[in-house]
Amino acid sequence: MYDMKAAVTKLFEKRGAGFCFPSDLLWKYLDGPQPPGPKKPALIKALDRDKYIVATTRTTRAVSGARKGSPTKEYTFGAAISPDSLGKALATEAAQHSFDEADIAAPDLDFLSIPENSNGEYPLPFPLQVIVHGCPGSGKSYQLAEQAKKSHYVFRTVFHPESSYSDFVGGLRPQSIYRIEAEKAEYVGSTLDVPGEPLVQYVVQPGAFLKAYQIACLYPTKSVVLIIEELSRGVAAHIFGDTLQLLDRAEEGPISGYSEYEIEARPDIKSWLLLNEIWNDAVAPGNLRLPPNLYIWATMNRADQNARQLDSAFLRRWDKIYLSYLQKGSYDNETTMYGGIEVAWGTLRSSVNAGLKQMQGISEDKFVGPYMIPKRRLKDPNAMYEDLWGYLWNDVLKNRASTYFEGVTTFAELGQIWGAGQGKPIGELIIP
Repeated sequence: MYDMKAAVTKLFEKRGAGFCFPSDLLWKYLDGPQPPGPKKPALIKALDRDKYIVATTRTTRAVSGARKGSPTKEYTFGAAISPDSLGKALATEAAQHSFDEADIAAPDLDFLSIPENSNGEYPLPFPLQVIVHGCPGSGKSYQLAEQAKKSHYVFRTVFHPESSYSDFVGGLRPQSIYRIEAEKAEYVGSTLDVPGEPLVQYVVQPGAFLKAYQIACLYPTKSVVLIIEELSRGVAAHIFGDTLQLLDRAEEGPISGYSEYEIEARPDIKSWLLLNEIWNDAVAPGNLRLPPNLYIWATMNRADQNARQLDSAFLRRWDKIYLSYLQKGSYDNETTMYGGIEVAWGTLRSSVNAGLKQMQGISEDKFVGPYMIPKRRLKDPNAMYEDLWGYLWNDVLKNRASTYFEGVTTFAELGQIWGAGQGKPIGELIIP
């Protein structure tokens, strides 16, 4: 279907022995439509196996599509086309070869799963690696989302107690595939229709980290942001694994912004990197080293009931921004019901936090931030009962709730006192 040998022959007739080229140059000389992105590596390997092309062991630059300008393998014509081509190629420098505009193939963006922000900036006015932490509703996720609007690409993930290295970075995993037959097969005992005979293959499934790394390597002049929500809910050191070393970024010199050290990737990931030709200017093919256009930002609440302890060796690799309960919210002046009258949300929140501050042993990361209750829910007394008073009763105070709520012994009693906004569960409000 794809006559790649004819494409190599056409390029040879135009350029001759000793000419060096990236593999994606061949798509220009292929008659008919280009193959889909996932098929291309196999087609190039077939040409190499049949000695139509041969790698020179040097690198060059891709000339087409999303990979244009990125490092990639350099090839010349193999013995089946020209027995003396490799010798001539190695006698020259890769930099001496140039490509005409007519050589450049049409863009191939099939592999991209997220759109590019055409208004993106690089570099970004925010640290390469930063943890934004604070109490619930302090605006941690919102701040990162606003900063990420300035980037070209954004990837997101959430840590939880079951998160693993293969979830975050990637790894070899089983994948269901189906053999499609010309005639419809019959299945006995199946409760669902299936498209064909079910089979299992093992493939490297990249996690958010490798997906972001891939785009950052392919687009060295574009900003790529990886956002990790709830960093402390998983065992971060285990989830990062060997990639933890990559978080040490050089601050000066020729590799400023790159990881100070490159690491040898695990065998399955190394094969994936080599097969897809994913690397940057400062790393050996098959290894990992973060480029300066890859930003990693995270949020966390150290007092979250599911939070795991983060050691100092992990934390020192990040800039940190603390968002406190004292900051003003954008809708603090919006009103909500309390004691049968409308009061400002900022006033109610300040009074709640003042009461918590007077109690011993309540971490300020448990206080109520300005955005803990969404603006649209401030007018709903039941939402306030569940989201505000329920949070204090179940997550913050627990067996000390009766002290804070003036002798109330059950959450049901608190609901009666609240009375859909008619009561005063914490007494008179403190007006700042």
